[in-house]
Amino acid sequence: MEQKARTDFEKIVKNSNFSKNDINFKIKNLNNFIKNGFPNKKQETWKFSDLNQIISKNILNLSFYNDISVPNKVDSSNFIDGLEHNKLVFINGRIEKIDFKYEEKDKIEIADEINTKNNLEEINSIISLNNAFTNKHYKIIVKKNYSLKKPLVIYSITDQKFNSKNISLRLDFLLEENSCLKLIDFFSDTAENNFINSLYNFDLSKDSTLKNYKIDNKTNNNIRYSYNNIEQDENSLSETFILSSGSSFFKSEVNCNLKGKYSSAFVNGIFSLNNDKHHEIRTTIN
Repeated sequence: MEQKARTDFEKIVKNSNFSKNDINFKIKNLNNFIKNGFPNKKQETWKFSDLNQIISKNILNLSFYNDISVPNKVDSSNFIDGLEHNKLVFINGRIEKIDFKYEEKDKIEIADEINTKNNLEEINSIISLNNAFTNKHYKIIVKKNYSLKKPLVIYSITDQKFNSKNISLRLDFLLEENSCLKLIDFFSDTAENNFINSLYNFDLSKDSTLKNYKIDNKTNNNIRYSYNNIEQDENSLSETFILSSGSSFFKSEVNCNLKGKYSSAFVNGIFSLNNDKHHEIRTTIN
């Protein structure tokens, strides 16, 4: 795995325009992932979900390189019907559509630079893997005193031509003071036997509100990992709700740091599984 990871990493660097600092940051995370590998049952938080064994058993010849130079066709039939909403559309790990047509344009800001300060690499090797192989790193800022008029739906879509790949997605969110975001993660996979690794970092300023709904209900054989890190200032509120039924394996971790007085966090989930699936939610509130 080490040689494959290094070779695929070199391909990504060659085909991207990362700065020297970005490359050094990614090399550091690559080395950390290679040193530790995928988590296994020897680690306390993974004793019921040995990811190293699960990936070895279900994904042969896992590739860490994903060519995002060729655009994918956006099929509107994947969109949630009957719901007016803003959209971020990822297909096979490549962002294909950014649409905030329901919002005031000066109240939303989108940046695509890597933030090496909130790398979270000390959490586990999967975060390091994400930091090493994420190609584009977007930050969405909701301005002070603004509440989105419509929900933002992030579509994570894979199609049938995609197989035995690692997909690393990273998004940062800043909710400025007294702002509000309703966010829906909607997973729609027709590809099989991929490892999909999503990392979200939220900064909630004073009096801001985040409601995040994760919907994984389409049956597939992919292995999915989701990590939400939520930093909360005074009187902020976060609510996370997870509907978990589709993927073969899905582990969702939510880490809430209540740094401000009267800040609060809630996490809820519904599982609907058969005997062949393993889904898990792990929550930490500090």
